[in-house]
Amino acid sequence: MTDPAKAASDLHNELAGKIVASIVRPAYAVRGSFTDILVLTESVLVGVCLTCVKLGGDEKVLDVMVDGARQRLAEIRLKDLQTEGRA
Repeated sequence: MTDPAKAASDLHNELAGKIVASIVRPAYAVRGSFTDILVLTESVLVGVCLTCVKLGGDEKVLDVMVDGARQRLAEIRLKDLQTEGRA
Protein backbone atom coordinates (compact mmCIF):
# COMPACT_ATOMS: atom_id res chain seq x y z
CA MET A 1 0.00 0.00 0.00
CA THR A 2 1.41 3.40 -0.99
CA ASP A 3 1.76 6.10 1.65
CA PRO A 4 -0.29 9.10 0.38
CA ALA A 5 2.08 11.62 2.00
CA LYS A 6 5.11 9.97 0.37
CA ALA A 7 3.35 9.83 -3.00
CA ALA A 8 2.47 13.53 -2.74
CA SER A 9 6.03 14.41 -1.73
CA ASP A 10 7.45 12.42 -4.65
CA LEU A 11 5.07 14.14 -7.07
CA HIS A 12 5.93 17.59 -5.67
CA ASN A 13 9.66 16.91 -6.00
CA GLU A 14 9.26 15.67 -9.56
CA LEU A 15 7.18 18.68 -10.58
CA ALA A 16 9.52 21.10 -8.80
CA GLY A 17 12.48 19.70 -10.70
CA LYS A 18 10.69 20.21 -14.01
CA ILE A 19 9.61 23.74 -13.07
CA VAL A 20 13.12 24.69 -11.96
CA ALA A 21 14.56 23.37 -15.21
CA SER A 22 11.95 25.31 -17.22
CA ILE A 23 13.06 28.51 -15.47
CA VAL A 24 16.82 28.04 -15.34
CA ARG A 25 17.65 26.41 -18.69
CA PRO A 26 16.05 29.03 -20.97
CA ALA A 27 17.58 31.87 -18.97
CA TYR A 28 21.06 30.39 -19.22
CA ALA A 29 20.51 29.51 -22.90
CA VAL A 30 20.21 33.22 -23.70
CA ARG A 31 23.09 34.04 -21.36
CA GLY A 32 20.75 35.32 -18.69
CA SER A 33 22.20 36.17 -15.33
CA PHE A 34 21.53 34.80 -11.88
CA THR A 35 19.59 38.02 -11.27
CA ASP A 36 17.38 37.27 -14.29
CA ILE A 37 16.57 33.87 -12.80
CA LEU A 38 15.74 35.37 -9.41
CA VAL A 39 13.47 38.01 -10.97
CA LEU A 40 11.69 35.34 -13.01
CA THR A 41 11.30 33.20 -9.88
CA GLU A 42 9.86 36.22 -8.05
CA SER A 43 7.39 36.74 -10.89
CA VAL A 44 6.27 33.10 -10.66
CA LEU A 45 5.82 33.42 -6.88
CA VAL A 46 3.75 36.58 -7.33
CA GLY A 47 1.62 34.88 -9.96
CA VAL A 48 0.98 31.89 -7.72
CA CYS A 49 0.02 34.17 -4.82
CA LEU A 50 -2.30 36.24 -6.99
CA THR A 51 -3.96 33.04 -8.19
CA CYS A 52 -4.23 31.17 -4.89
CA VAL A 53 -4.10 33.59 -1.95
CA LYS A 54 -7.03 35.73 -0.89
CA LEU A 55 -6.54 39.48 -0.57
CA GLY A 56 -4.99 40.23 2.80
CA GLY A 57 -3.28 36.85 3.18
CA ASP A 58 -0.14 37.60 1.22
CA GLU A 59 2.15 38.47 4.13
CA LYS A 60 1.31 35.39 6.16
CA VAL A 61 1.57 33.04 3.18
CA LEU A 62 4.88 34.54 2.06
CA ASP A 63 6.28 34.30 5.60
CA VAL A 64 5.33 30.62 5.83
CA MET A 65 6.73 29.88 2.38
CA VAL A 66 10.05 31.65 3.00
CA ASP A 67 10.44 30.03 6.43
CA GLY A 68 9.76 26.63 4.87
CA ALA A 69 12.24 27.30 2.08
CA ARG A 70 14.93 28.32 4.59
CA GLN A 71 14.35 25.17 6.61
CA ARG A 72 14.48 22.91 3.56
CA LEU A 73 17.63 24.58 2.25
CA ALA A 74 19.33 24.15 5.62
CA GLU A 75 18.34 20.48 5.77
CA ILE A 76 19.60 19.83 2.25
CA ARG A 77 22.83 21.80 2.55
CA LEU A 78 23.74 20.65 6.06
CA LYS A 79 22.65 17.00 6.06
CA ASP A 80 26.06 15.63 5.09
CA LEU A 81 28.13 18.26 6.89
CA GLN A 82 30.80 16.69 9.06
CA THR A 83 31.48 18.52 12.28
CA GLU A 84 34.70 18.47 14.22
CA GLY A 85 35.22 18.81 17.90
CA ARG A 86 33.03 18.02 20.84
CA ALA A 87 30.17 19.80 22.51
